[in-house]
Amino acid sequence: MDRGGALVTRALRAGDFDDARRVADEWFGHPVGLTMHRLFFDQLGGSGVWIGTEDGVMVGVLLGLRSQPEPDLAYIHFHMVDPTWRGQGVGSRLYTTFFERMAGLGCTRVRALAAPTRTASIRFHEALGFSGRHQDGYLGPGEDRVIFERPIGERGDATA
Repeated sequence: MDRGGALVTRALRAGDFDDARRVADEWFGHPVGLTMHRLFFDQLGGSGVWIGTEDGVMVGVLLGLRSQPEPDLAYIHFHMVDPTWRGQGVGSRLYTTFFERMAGLGCTRVRALAAPTRTASIRFHEALGFSGRHQDGYLGPGEDRVIFERPIGERGDATA
């Protein structure tokens, strides 16, 4: 469905927490629990990305950061897109905006995680050029994850 009109991107703000938390379980399709904690928005939100309509309706959020122990690494903690906006490039725009910001800080690679059962997330990351490897118990017993990584260039694009 083409909705027309421009979408606006900006840095995620601490004040976006309430709107994001209100829709998170529905948009993810399952309870997210402390995966979405206010602390992330308050302390790390500025490196994340908010995308919405020109009149301020949120349609997507990405929370990511530059790694402190590995300054060349950007890490995406989560992203979510309003289900009615999926398939219209919102998710990839969140990611490419984040890539560009992190490349500007000197990051040359980006990492993200997905549960092995989240096949749509796995396909999404692969379509954006990520390579993934399965790791048993990555988040603890029974909490396997696919660890995705891809390079980013100076403008946020993929590098060879």
